[in-house]
Amino acid sequence: MSTGTYEESLPCGGKLKVSKTAWEISYYFPGPDIRYNGTFVSVAGNSIEQYIAALNDNWADYEQLKLSIPKGGEFTKSGKMGMSIRIGNLAQGVCLRSYHMPISSYEQLERVIAGYRYAAQRAPQIQKFLVSQ
Repeated sequence: MSTGTYEESLPCGGKLKVSKTAWEISYYFPGPDIRYNGTFVSVAGNSIEQYIAALNDNWADYEQLKLSIPKGGEFTKSGKMGMSIRIGNLAQGVCLRSYHMPISSYEQLERVIAGYRYAAQRAPQIQKFLVSQ
């Protein structure tokens, strides 16, 4: 914490990063193999409620699409907040970006949202501590 930032792993798979003035949930998704670079995705603290709303809306779209896409069919749609909605073989579900972190069960969705809500409560507490140092 000597750099003025705090990091904490979250059960939703991301990492909470807090500084005195801002916070975010960051993810790193490695490439499929060593020939490919990984992907970094950050969810800014000031947009966390928008991400939660988008996750819920995108989940509702995913549930509808599952019913309308023929079994064995594949379909990808852009969702809210840069997410993607995927039906079919590769990374089915609501993905944070592209095919990364597919959420394909309601339990997974609840776990991610709970992690975001935890981060939204925890970050201001950490910021108070950082400012007082």
